[in-house]
Amino acid sequence: MTILVQLALTFLGVAFFSIGGASALIPEFYRQIVGVRGWMTASDFAHMVALAQVAPGPNMLVVSLIGWRVAGILGMLVATVAIVGPPSVIAFAVGRGIDRLKDAAWLSAVKGALAPVVVGLMMASGLITAQAANYAAFLWVLTAIAAIFMYVLRRNPLWVIGGGAALGIASARLGLI
Repeated sequence: MTILVQLALTFLGVAFFSIGGASALIPEFYRQIVGVRGWMTASDFAHMVALAQVAPGPNMLVVSLIGWRVAGILGMLVATVAIVGPPSVIAFAVGRGIDRLKDAAWLSAVKGALAPVVVGLMMASGLITAQAANYAAFLWVLTAIAAIFMYVLRRNPLWVIGGGAALGIASARLGLI
């Protein structure tokens, strides 16, 4: 089986569970890309996730970056279409019929139940990414400080990214990591 077919099947399989977007799928991406397929290291995966988070545009960019890293431009296109295609078709179909069901009690219950699921998946994504990127004790401390900063002060994440980059560079020069 070619690498492009493997990429397509990997992301098609994940696409049907994309509740909450790409951020919520990071744990499964990690499991498939690093654990099952071995297409990249945990550190490389963490770098791809970080780059996708910093870049403007949707978080789904991480899939394109993974596809590009694994199989070049064609890999990028295959991975992107595989992850975006199925949810787009489902959203279109559901969107056309949702008006008829807007008063259904079960639909409200489903919507209410999905919120904590998405929050849990996003928390798992943060943990997976932190585990992949934090290979030194100092980096765990830095991650905890960033999380507390974001939770307590609710500032723009660019401050955390910039501060983390500056501290990372300084700590590397000092030999802490």
